[in-house]
Amino acid sequence: MARAERITGAGRRLWQWSRDSGTQPRLLLAAKAALAATIAWTLAKHAPGVAADYPYYAPLGAIVAMRTTVFAGVRAGLQTLVGITLGILIAGFTMLIGDPGVVAVALAVGLGVLVSGFRVLGEGYSWVPMAALFVLLVGGGNAEGYSFAYVVQMGIGIGIGLLVNSLIVPPLHFWDAERRIDQVNAVLAEHLDDLAAVLDQGEPDTRAWDRQQARLDAAIEDVRERVSVAQESRRWNPRGVLRGSRARLATDGARFRALERAAWYTTDLTELVARSGPVADNIGRPDPSFAEPLAAALRQVACVVRGDCAEDAGDEALPTLERALDASRENPSSVAVTASAIVALRGILESEKRATQDVDTKTGPFGEKR
Repeated sequence: MARAERITGAGRRLWQWSRDSGTQPRLLLAAKAALAATIAWTLAKHAPGVAADYPYYAPLGAIVAMRTTVFAGVRAGLQTLVGITLGILIAGFTMLIGDPGVVAVALAVGLGVLVSGFRVLGEGYSWVPMAALFVLLVGGGNAEGYSFAYVVQMGIGIGIGLLVNSLIVPPLHFWDAERRIDQVNAVLAEHLDDLAAVLDQGEPDTRAWDRQQARLDAAIEDVRERVSVAQESRRWNPRGVLRGSRARLATDGARFRALERAAWYTTDLTELVARSGPVADNIGRPDPSFAEPLAAALRQVACVVRGDCAEDAGDEALPTLERALDASRENPSSVAVTASAIVALRGILESEKRATQDVDTKTGPFGEKR
């Protein structure tokens, strides 16, 4: 029995690790890419005309279309076909000067790179000079047939890749965004706790704060990217019409906006207290009547951000801080810092509360009330 529990526990931990590390979606994507490439290779041999002589481009097209979201695959596939078509046209233009040679190769590559600079091409930009060079050197005397085969086989592969990606567990990346938001909330709470410790000790380390701030900024940027992928994963996705997916996506977006606001207020608190405020190197240890209630408020707000305390718990620490503000009016510096700290702390708490209040979680995928 104990052995079975250990095996089960190890299995759960392995499953959790594979999910947290992104191994599960990556394995699924790899399996679907392998399947799509195999199907494309099999069907490519039956392509019409001269296209059957170049079946290896079909698996390549399947790989191009296999992206982490269905919409990204469609976009990459279309941009690739546009890039290849432009490359073929450039190769045809360079052939007007004669047989492929040094001048023709230089002109094809130069024009291809020049045209690929247009941002509208997206992922298709690298295919422009590549296609021009392939048609010029590989196609040679059969450039027209080769160009036809190139476009047809790539189109076959892209179509099969999109079909496989859409029909076999089309990815929705909500969970990844939600997990990362929770992790960054923990980083933010740790930052607030560290700020409270600085208030207690009165010994700031500006380099440490710079590193911590850089870590927080990088984490916010990472969350922004993951939320964007989650939003994109619902577009053109058959699973995107599932009940609750729209509300879940709206909730994730609201949570991220709240996290951004809370991070901004936390950065403001850091500048106020640890870098230019009462515990900065040029000012020294703050008055305990101000530092102690502020440190307590910071820890209480950190508890709310972390999710260990109720949303209203942070409000309980602010009245003490407000009384410290009233008692410190004879010291203009303390008044300014305390008032600004209260504004920032209230901003963090309000951001946490608004994370779900602004979202209609009963709104279904088509906008109707459930």
